[in-house]
Amino acid sequence: MDLTKYPQYQLYLLTLKLMNLKNHLIPENCDERCINSTIINRAYFSSYLLSKLWLEDIKKFKTIPPWNFGDDKPISEHKQIRQALYNFGEKKMKTELSRLSSLRKKADYNPFTEITHEELSAAIFHMENIFNNLKFD
Repeated sequence: MDLTKYPQYQLYLLTLKLMNLKNHLIPENCDERCINSTIINRAYFSSYLLSKLWLEDIKKFKTIPPWNFGDDKPISEHKQIRQALYNFGEKKMKTELSRLSSLRKKADYNPFTEITHEELSAAIFHMENIFNNLKFD
């Protein structure tokens, strides 16, 4: 599989480019948070989509709609992906994706909280770990 042809990989490249050009992308009268939250969001979704592709392609795992859990509490597809990574022995990748998920929630749902340089760097670090460690051979 040539991963470079997949949108997940292209989103990964875009995220790295956004990180490298972030100081040039901040609109006038905006603070750095506007681009930082976008970078974290894209880091999470590129990693989530790659994890989902890996699970489907390599492990033949498919998520089920959250409402198909009967009387049990619905489980989001995002949580199903993290749990499946864990179940298939990718505990580190599950942890990386969980950390990205937490950063994304902060970035997307708490617009008045600061995003530190360390958090932004951590998001890129987690994304790169996922892309470098999930193998499609």
